[in-house]
Amino acid sequence: MKNIIDEKPSRDLQGRLLFSSRFVQDADIEGQKVLDIGCGYGWFEIDSVKRGVKSITGIELTDNDLNTALKHVNYDNVNFRVGSAIDLPFADNTYDTIVSWEVLEHTPKQTESKLFSEAYRVLKPGGHFYLSTPYRHFLSNLFDPAYWLIGHRHYSKEQIQHFAQQANFSINNLTIRGGLGTHCNKQPLYRQMDI
Repeated sequence: MKNIIDEKPSRDLQGRLLFSSRFVQDADIEGQKVLDIGCGYGWFEIDSVKRGVKSITGIELTDNDLNTALKHVNYDNVNFRVGSAIDLPFADNTYDTIVSWEVLEHTPKQTESKLFSEAYRVLKPGGHFYLSTPYRHFLSNLFDPAYWLIGHRHYSKEQIQHFAQQANFSINNLTIRGGLGTHCNKQPLYRQMDI
């Protein structure tokens, strides 16, 4: 069976991907060093190059997870590597902006706060952290087959605020969007400057 995305991923963002990318301000990526935690097939890397990113690194958990991105995204300022969202393989204060689209719910249970603390660690002071994850609402729980079949996790606004505050982030904007497939987009979380 062929995977349509593997054969030729779309260069045009639509739906949830377009909605998520629009939360990221051009000023937060233009000329900036960006990290994409859970880059998938590289859609945000393609979008970021179009928007003038200085460099962007996309990470996935395994080499196999990176195959499609490596096959289709080929720009000098884009790098892909294996890495874990809860143990980022980067030095402190490395990135100006970090994004993580629909990754939190895939981390091992009880490690969600580690994703936030790792993002805070590798984010430069004054940087931005953009995150989206499924929102916990009775309708989203009811209509998400993965919720029932494999324990796909959804999060409340309070849970996201708790994870962010534990990692010393201040929340600049938290938006809940969607209908039956409601997702909660938390954009941007920004690191307070400790100067």
